[in-house]
Amino acid sequence: MLSSQSVSFSYDSMQKLSFPDIKLGDGESLLVLGESGVGKTTLIHILAGLLIPESGSVEMNGVKFQDLSLRELDQFRGNQIGMVFQRPYFVRSLSIFDNLALSLHLSKKKHDKDHIDRLLNQVGLNNKSHKKPDYLSQGEQQRAAIALAVVKNPGLILADEPTSSLDDKNCQKIVQTIKDQSSLVNSKLVIITHDQRLKNEFKKSITL
Repeated sequence: MLSSQSVSFSYDSMQKLSFPDIKLGDGESLLVLGESGVGKTTLIHILAGLLIPESGSVEMNGVKFQDLSLRELDQFRGNQIGMVFQRPYFVRSLSIFDNLALSLHLSKKKHDKDHIDRLLNQVGLNNKSHKKPDYLSQGEQQRAAIALAVVKNPGLILADEPTSSLDDKNCQKIVQTIKDQSSLVNSKLVIITHDQRLKNEFKKSITL
C-alpha cells in the first residue's frame, strides 16, 4: 500500500502547496492531472522520497518515509521505486542493455541476462538492446526508460509527464506499455501529467 496523508510543501512563505490524500494498493494505478504550477513535480518528488513534506506523511508497504534517515531513504528508493521522466535519463555511453544491467547492479539485485532480454522484448526493443540511447527514436527512448524503471521489479512506479512530448500514436503506445509493465510486476503506478489525452485511460484519477 502507498498512502499519503495531509501532505503539504512550501518553497517560500508566499506559496504553500497542499495535496489530496492518496491510497493505492499493489497493482493499482492512479492518474494525477494538473496544469503547470500546481505542484505536480513537487508531489512526485515527495512520493519518491526526494523531497520531505512540510507537513503530513508518506508511507509505502508499512515503511514511513519520515522515519528513515536520508541514506535509508536513498536505499529504499533504489530498491523499491522506479521512475519514468518526460526526458529519459541514461548513461549515454552505455547500451540500453548495459543501462538496465547497471540499474540492477546499483540496487544490489542479481544481474539476470534473461530477465533483461525478456523485458526489452516486452517493450519492443529486443533488436535495439545493444544500441546506445542516442541511436533510438524518441518513442524508443521512452520505452527504454520504462524498461529501466521496472527492471528491478519495484513496488512503485512513478511517471512524470511521460507522454507530453509524444505524438498521439506514441502517446497511446507509451501509456499502454507503462500500464502493461506495472501490471506484470504487480506494482503500484502513479502517472502525473497535464496531458488530457490520458484522462480516459485510468479508472482512478485526481486533479490538482
